[in-house]
Amino acid sequence: MWGAVGGVIPDLDVFAAAPFGPWARLEVHRGSSHALWFGPVVGSLFGYTLWRHWYRKRDPDGLGSREGRRGLVLALVLGIFTHPLLDLFTSYGTQLLAPFSRERFVIDGVGIIDLFYTVPLAAAVFWALKLVARQPHRGARVARASLALTTAYVFTGAVLNHRTAARAERELAASGVHADVVAYSTLLQILLRRVVARSGEEIRVGYATPLRSAPIDWWVFQQSRHPLVERLRYTPEGQMFEWFAAGQTHGNVEREGREWVVTIDDIRYGLPGHPETGLWGIRARYDEQGKMLGSPERFSRERDSMRGLARVFAAALGRDPEVFHVGSPGAAR
Repeated sequence: MWGAVGGVIPDLDVFAAAPFGPWARLEVHRGSSHALWFGPVVGSLFGYTLWRHWYRKRDPDGLGSREGRRGLVLALVLGIFTHPLLDLFTSYGTQLLAPFSRERFVIDGVGIIDLFYTVPLAAAVFWALKLVARQPHRGARVARASLALTTAYVFTGAVLNHRTAARAERELAASGVHADVVAYSTLLQILLRRVVARSGEEIRVGYATPLRSAPIDWWVFQQSRHPLVERLRYTPEGQMFEWFAAGQTHGNVEREGREWVVTIDDIRYGLPGHPETGLWGIRARYDEQGKMLGSPERFSRERDSMRGLARVFAAALGRDPEVFHVGSPGAAR
């Protein structure tokens, strides 16, 4: 139970950031509470305090004993410490050295939501809990097996991501394009990868799965250097968003009446069919003279989420031609 509590503690940083507005969450979430030092320090202090002021007198033969103290502290330390290690395997990025460095570390293996990781692990935990009272050794074996399988799943995702990026680089180089290529996990599974390739001002976005051997087809579009996009990019909010998105952004300018609406999307995340836009971004309005109206704001794009998720699974199995541009290789859309 206390290990589970420890596993949740790092994400309480979203509540710590809430009083400081929507922009604070970008910087605070996965910050110091996800650093490598946080688990050993906070887990030890919390575990010892809990033992001394609660269990030592109330449960002298269990968690109140010296052996119980070691187990309690270890459960909290490991619960907290392994949380950022798992987050490290998502595209979101984790500040493992905060507050001493704002570097966001990433080993892209799984999406920020992956039921094939979470559900089997949760099921194994409940199964082990039922066994542990009657057959503690069997419960321990179930727990170890579930950890081994789910950890192997995460590393499999990381290997698939590395191979997808290498494959994309080879295919682009064969067609005479030399680009910086990064592959990203998509939601709920590890097969479908979203690939972003940048060559100068040209951006390519494509999707790949190991279950489809045909070459990656690309949506091709230009990075916007519109003065209003650059103006938004260099606001404090824009700079924070660029840092958060690791520079993987795309700007757009649209006219609405007598105003200009400028958006900058995080193109690491996106559902099939809209490659130049992401799931979220920042937005600002400007008048005809280029003066900002109000302050920049964060936004999330409304999608037909159920249809989008269905397409993700179909594409992961190589069964959604529209995602892969089948019949129109290299098409720019």
